[in-house]
Amino acid sequence: MKTLYIHDLRNGNCITHDGYIQLGYMSHSVERHKELNPMINWVETYWLPDVFKNRYPRATMQAHQRVSDGKLGCEKLKDK
Repeated sequence: MKTLYIHDLRNGNCITHDGYIQLGYMSHSVERHKELNPMINWVETYWLPDVFKNRYPRATMQAHQRVSDGKLGCEKLKDK
């Protein structure tokens, strides 16, 4: 059985996550979500991971920063 995590927002809604990334915002209660998805072992948590876009740069961006010495944009060619 797959294990995922669920966080109660205390307003009748909940957010699911896998421990690293938020998976979805649900407009129903934790109890209702467990009823709708009985094949998953839901563990209630008091914490949420960061939204994915606020986490780490993509691997391609990290590689680009290593090659370009941390510069984020294209620079004009000085000799052309």
